[in-house]
Amino acid sequence: MRADLVATIAHLAAQLLPSLDVAPLSNPATGCVRPPFTPHRRGGRSEPQSPVDVLLAPTVDVDELDALQAFLIDTGATIAPPPQSLVKGMAYDSVGHPYLVGAKRDVSARIREMLNLAPDDNTSRTQGAVLAGCARARWRYADVLALLDTSPALEHARTRSQPDGTRTPRPRAVALKEFAADWSRAVYYVAQNPLEYDAEDEEFASRVAAVSAAVEAAQERARTSPGRWGLDAASRAQRAAQGRPSHRAVLDAVCLYLSQAARVDVEVDIRRLSADTGYGREACRLALLALSTPDVENEPESAWLVRVDDARGVHGARYRLSERFSTGTDEPEWSQAAMRPSPSTAPAAAQRTWWINELGTRLAALAHDAFAAPGSLGRTAGRAYLHVPHEGAAEISELSIAAGMTPSQIHRALYRLQQAGLAERSKAGWHRSPVITRDFVAIALGVDGYLLERSTRYDIERGVWAWWSAECAWMRKRHKKRRGRRATTGVALFAQNDRPDYTRYPRSRTGRPDHALARALVEAGILSPERVDELAA
Repeated sequence: MRADLVATIAHLAAQLLPSLDVAPLSNPATGCVRPPFTPHRRGGRSEPQSPVDVLLAPTVDVDELDALQAFLIDTGATIAPPPQSLVKGMAYDSVGHPYLVGAKRDVSARIREMLNLAPDDNTSRTQGAVLAGCARARWRYADVLALLDTSPALEHARTRSQPDGTRTPRPRAVALKEFAADWSRAVYYVAQNPLEYDAEDEEFASRVAAVSAAVEAAQERARTSPGRWGLDAASRAQRAAQGRPSHRAVLDAVCLYLSQAARVDVEVDIRRLSADTGYGREACRLALLALSTPDVENEPESAWLVRVDDARGVHGARYRLSERFSTGTDEPEWSQAAMRPSPSTAPAAAQRTWWINELGTRLAALAHDAFAAPGSLGRTAGRAYLHVPHEGAAEISELSIAAGMTPSQIHRALYRLQQAGLAERSKAGWHRSPVITRDFVAIALGVDGYLLERSTRYDIERGVWAWWSAECAWMRKRHKKRRGRRATTGVALFAQNDRPDYTRYPRSRTGRPDHALARALVEAGILSPERVDELAA
């Protein structure tokens, strides 16, 4: 029986059955279902709801479990939405639904026609096209929700198909949940795939399939090569020669960016890497350098990452995974993919969502003040915490293998976590404390806000660099108007185009660029000429 399938069914069923204990179904190593009348560690015992004879001769096979999983999804259970960061040009409304920033406009004639006509046999494809068109027109969730009960094109959200080809109404709560999830996917899809015309990107499904397959291959290779990350080395010198845990964290972050963008290459900024991994920008820069250095001389594809474009101005360098991780595959259309976890046979969109969830959660556990700040519990404790299950429990031997540490190392790390209140030990093994405990630990250690302060400092550096890049672009511009009144205000500080309407970059009395004053202005959030003159005086 596949452990991932059982865990998926458990999490889906828990949304419909709040009293269901998913812990024994979520641990592939030691998990099991307690026999009837077995005492529970927290009191009480399991009470059978029907005769137990059927348990003695089980007849359920994998196909029936797949059917149960599909039934739970159709009934209203869903996989938790991935923790995606906002794509440029996106925002959330007051109730948390994403939308594209900009003035609302009418949808195209094609989408308007689709809204008023019955859907084709593929209702999911019709609804996906309509929602994508509405998202491109800068509609918000409230606008499309108003059409849910009247537009024939949204039949997929209102009803579900039956084996005989008919469709039956969904419960209202289920329909709203499915519709909100479909809208979120449509907005992210449009934001990541800007088009000059209102049409579906027919290459999206194949691109997602290729990226997901490459990420899965790279992650599998990384998991089976702990020595590459210095996790099984006995000394600091050996770790330095083989690699560092920061290299693995940066690789995970790049894989996350690729999955989110659904592109084979992605722009990588060391400051963004720092924010997402918890490591400093210099550690991230060195990790990128190590990951893009070929293992075999003169064979670029022997590296983990391949640099396809250098940094230019405010844009970072672009990287892709080595071709050795690329595989060809045929996957169904993105609009047809149910949001299910990532066995290799899952639809492409489901694999993408699973990897975004997995990598995002993994990085979030590391990038916390309790592990990343000076004077905190430290990186080793953070790596141990990463592998301690938050559902179920694990023994030291399991954690040692998963974290790539010796038993004595993992034991010391777990002891620190236990003393801090981040891990607890029971008869079944070790398990995590509630996530919010990390914040309390950071406050107790006096390191709360360290990563936020560093992120703010990096934002200021970005602002100064963007301002200086705009000034350089203006100085290089030919046939520009050298006299005349300049704009009295600047636009958004981090706008990235060839000539943003920034005010003049501050200069010293000798005419040389005054970068210190520029930094002070960016930190103050003021770029008007009047404020420049005031601070320069």
